[in-house]
Amino acid sequence: MNIDPIDRDTFQHEIVSAAEEMSMALRRSAYSSIIWDMYDYACGLLLPDGQMLAQAETIPAQLGIMRLAAQHMLEAIPIAQWREGDVMVCNDPYRGCTHTPDIVLFSPVFHAGEIIAIASTIAHHIDVGGKVPGTEAADSREIFEEGLILPPLKLVEAGQPNRAIFDIIAANVRDPKASAGDLRAQIAGCQTGIRRVQSLARRYGAERFKALSAAVMDYAENYVRRSLAAIGQARGEATVLIEDGFGAAEPIAIKVRAMIERDRLILDFTDTSAQRDCGLNCPPASTHSMVHFAVKALFAPSLPQNEGCNRPVEIRLPEGTVLSPRRPAAVSVRHLTQQALADAVLKALTPLVPAAAAAGCHVSFPTFAAGGLDDRPGAIAGNGEPGYFLISDIIGGGMGGYPGGDGIPAVDTHGGNCALLSAEVVETMSPIRVLRSALVPGSGGPGEFRGGLAMERDYEILASVCTVSGYFQQAEPETAPWGWAGGGPGGLAGCWLTPAAGVAQALASKHIALRLRRGDVIRYRSAGGGGWGDPSKRAAEAITADREAGYVERA
Repeated sequence: MNIDPIDRDTFQHEIVSAAEEMSMALRRSAYSSIIWDMYDYACGLLLPDGQMLAQAETIPAQLGIMRLAAQHMLEAIPIAQWREGDVMVCNDPYRGCTHTPDIVLFSPVFHAGEIIAIASTIAHHIDVGGKVPGTEAADSREIFEEGLILPPLKLVEAGQPNRAIFDIIAANVRDPKASAGDLRAQIAGCQTGIRRVQSLARRYGAERFKALSAAVMDYAENYVRRSLAAIGQARGEATVLIEDGFGAAEPIAIKVRAMIERDRLILDFTDTSAQRDCGLNCPPASTHSMVHFAVKALFAPSLPQNEGCNRPVEIRLPEGTVLSPRRPAAVSVRHLTQQALADAVLKALTPLVPAAAAAGCHVSFPTFAAGGLDDRPGAIAGNGEPGYFLISDIIGGGMGGYPGGDGIPAVDTHGGNCALLSAEVVETMSPIRVLRSALVPGSGGPGEFRGGLAMERDYEILASVCTVSGYFQQAEPETAPWGWAGGGPGGLAGCWLTPAAGVAQALASKHIALRLRRGDVIRYRSAGGGGWGDPSKRAAEAITADREAGYVERA
C-alpha cells in the first residue's frame, strides 16, 4: 500500500497525541505525588507483536521497557488468549520490567474483532512492600527482599477486576489506598488509549492503520541509519565509575565500546563489572532503555520515539554483569547504575558527534524516601490512631556544558526527567518540613562553557520517629561528572545529618532505614555538571554574570 509522506506524518502526530492523552488521563487521576507531581510514569502504544508505535514524553528511563515487557507477556499469555476488556499486569524485573515498584499494564485494542494495537502504562508505585518504606534498598542481596513480585497475569479479565490480585497487592504494600488508586489511574490511561486508537482505526480502516504504523517506524529507522551513515566508520569507548558501598569496596565500572559500521551502531558492554551482591544491578530492560535514550539524544533528538529508532542499534550484553544480572540478584536501586550507563554511552559517542554532545552530567540522583506514623496532634485520625505516611523526593543536579552554552542547573538528567517534589506537597502529605532548597555556588565544572549547578535540600523531621532511606553517587573525585575538551569536573554530591541536639555528620552514599527523630535535619546535595572547553577562554561577560548571580563562590 502506497503511503504519502504527508499522510504518514499526520498519522505520526495523531498516534503520539493519543499516547499523550493517555499520559494526561493517568497523571490527573493518580493518587500518589510521585506520579502526578514528579511524573515518574510512562504511557505508550504498541503493535500486537510488541513493537513500540508511540510513546508520551514523560520519563526516558521507560523508553525501552514496554517492548521487552510485552514480549515476556506475550510468551506467558499468547495474544490469542487476550480478550476485549482485559488488562495484563507484570512488575518482574526478570521478565522485561525494571524494578518491582514499576508496575506495567497492557490492554488490547480491538477493531472489527481484531487486535490492532496494545495500550500500555507504567507507573512507579510509592511502595510495593519489602524491608523498607518505599521498597528500594541498596543493601538488598536478592530480589525477594524488594517487595511483591507480579508475574504476567490478567489483572482485569473481560472487564471484570480479578479481585484476588487486588487483594494480594493490598495485603503486601504499606499504603494500599495509594496502590489501588494508582492502578486505577493506569487502567484509565489504557482505556483512553483504546478509545483514541479505535477512533483512528475507524477513520483509516484496519489495513491502512497497519500500513501507516509500519511507515512511521520505517521512517524513524531510515532517519537514524542516515545519521549514523553520515559519520562513517568510527570507534569510541568510555568508562564511567560509580560508588558501590555494599557489594564490593571497588567502584562499579560501566565500560562500553561503540562502533559505527556504515548505518549500524554496535555497543558492547562485555568489560563492564560483574553483577554485585547489592541492589545496584540493572536489569536488561533498563539497560536497553538507557542505550536507546543516549542514541536518540545524539542522532534523532527531535524524532518521536518508536521501534524504528532502535532497529539500527545492536547491544552486546553478556549475562552476569551489573547491566544484565542473573536472577535472583537485587535490582531495586538500578536507577543509579542506569544513569551511569547513559553517561558512559554518551561519553563514548561524544568524540564522534561533538556538536550534539555535552560534558558529563550529574547522575548523582540523590533520593530521599521516608515513611512512618504521623503522630502530630493535628494529624491524629478520629479513632485516635496516627496515620501512616510515605514520601519520596529526587534532587536534580547540573547538566554538562556544551558547545555554545552552559549546562542547565538543578535538573534530573538522562533517564530521570522527574520533577523536584514541591515543598507544599512534601509538607501536606508528610510530617516533614522542607527548610531550604538552593543552588550550590561553584559546583558547576569550570570551562569555556560552565557546567550546570548542583542543588541541595534540607528536610526537617516533625514526627516522633521516621524511617529514612537515601542514596546518591558521584561523591568521590574519581566518580565526578567529567569535563570535556579541557573543561573541569563538576562538584561532588553529598549528604549530612544534623541531629536535633548535635552537630552535622556526613553520611555514606547509601544509607538504609535510618531512624530519625523530631527535629533532626537531613541535607542532600547533588553533583554539578562538567565543564566544556578551556576555562581561560570563557567570555568576560559570562564570568561577570556568574558572579552577579552568585553562581561562583566569592573570594
